[in-house]
Amino acid sequence: MPAKRIKILYISRTSKFTGAENILLDIVKYIDKKAFHPVVVLPDSKGLFYEKLIQSGIDTIIVKMPFLRVTYNPFLILWFAVSIIAENIAFLFIIIRLRADIITCHTIQEAFYLSIPAKLLRKKLIICFKNILNKKWKKYIRAKFAGLFADKIIAVSKKASKDFTDFNTERVNKAKVEVVYDCLDYGEYVKNICQKPLDKFFKKKNGDFVIVNIGNITELKGQVLLVKSVAKEKLKDKNIRVILIGDIYDSKDLIYREKIIEMIKANNLEDKVFLAGYQENVRGILKSTDAIVHCPIIDDALPRVVLEGFASRNIVIATKVGGIPEMITDGYDGFLVEVSSDAIADKIYYVYKNRYNLKKIKENALKTLINKFSLKKQINDLEILYKHIN
Repeated sequence: MPAKRIKILYISRTSKFTGAENILLDIVKYIDKKAFHPVVVLPDSKGLFYEKLIQSGIDTIIVKMPFLRVTYNPFLILWFAVSIIAENIAFLFIIIRLRADIITCHTIQEAFYLSIPAKLLRKKLIICFKNILNKKWKKYIRAKFAGLFADKIIAVSKKASKDFTDFNTERVNKAKVEVVYDCLDYGEYVKNICQKPLDKFFKKKNGDFVIVNIGNITELKGQVLLVKSVAKEKLKDKNIRVILIGDIYDSKDLIYREKIIEMIKANNLEDKVFLAGYQENVRGILKSTDAIVHCPIIDDALPRVVLEGFASRNIVIATKVGGIPEMITDGYDGFLVEVSSDAIADKIYYVYKNRYNLKKIKENALKTLINKFSLKKQINDLEILYKHIN
C-alpha cells in the first residue's frame, strides 16, 4: 500500500503574478507529487497567477482575504481585528475539510489568518521570511509572532533570517530557522524562449545599450534612483536606453509613478527612459537587452530578477542591500554598488564602456545560477524539510 501523501496548503494573499508568485508556481509544479499534494489558496481568481496554476493542473481554492496594512485609524484597526477573527474561523473549517498536514504562509499577514486553527488542529505551520521589514517594531512583532506560532521559519537569505534571529533566543533560532534560497530552473527558463523586439518601446538603433529594470513601481524599488543616474552628464549623451518594467501594486504608489514621469520630462529623457508597465513575456525582452539594474533603496531579501539576469546573460548591477550580496560576488558574476545615483551612474558607465569585454562575468553568473541557485536544490531542500516536520 503506497504511503499517504503529505498535503500542503500554500497560502498567497494575491493572485497577481510577481517574483514571489513565480517562485511558488515553480515549487508546486515540480515538487514530488507521489509524496506531496500541494494546494494553493488565493483571495480571488482575477490574476495571472490563478490562470497559471490552473493551466499547470495545481489544485487551487479561493478564500477571500482582506489586505492588511499599517494604520492608526481606530475604525480600520477594529475592522482588521474582526476580519482576522473571521478568517481564522473560516480557515478552521477549510483545514479540516481539506485534511491538510502542513500550512505554508508566504507573509506574516497570511499567518494572521490561520495561526490559531493551525495550533488548535495541531497542524504544522511554516512562515516564510521573503522580505526584510524596514521598521524595528515591525521586525519585533513578526519575529515574536512567528516564534510563538510557527513550527518552522523558512528564510530566503541569511540576511532575511536575521529579522527572526535578532529577536528570539538561540534555542528557538536553532530549532525553527532554516535558510532555503529561492531559485530558478535555468533549463526551463531558456526553453522555447523567443527574442522579443523592443519596437513597442522605442526604435532600437545599432550601438544602443539597453538597460532594463524589473519590479513593482514603488519607492522601495528605487526606480527614481536609476532615472537620476541616467540623467547624469557622463551618461546623458551616451546611446543608453532604459526600460522600466512593472506596474503599481497599490494605489498609494500612483504618486511615485507620477514622480518618475515628471523626472523623465524634467531631464528631457523621453527618448531614453520608457515606462513599459507590466509585461508577461519578460524573458523575451531580456534576450534583447544588455544589462539589468536592480536598485532597491532598502533591504531586498533575495530578488528573483537577479537570477533572471544571470539566466538571460545580462550584466547585473545591483545595490548592496539585503540578501543581494549573497547572490552577487562583486566583479565576478555581477556588480554591487552603494545606494547612490552617482555610484549607479559610475557602474553603468563602466559596463557601457567595457561591454564587449565582460564575457567572463556572464559566464560566471551562469555558473553561480546553476551551482548555487538551481531549482532542483531548492525543491530537494524543501522536500526534506516537509518530511522532517511532518
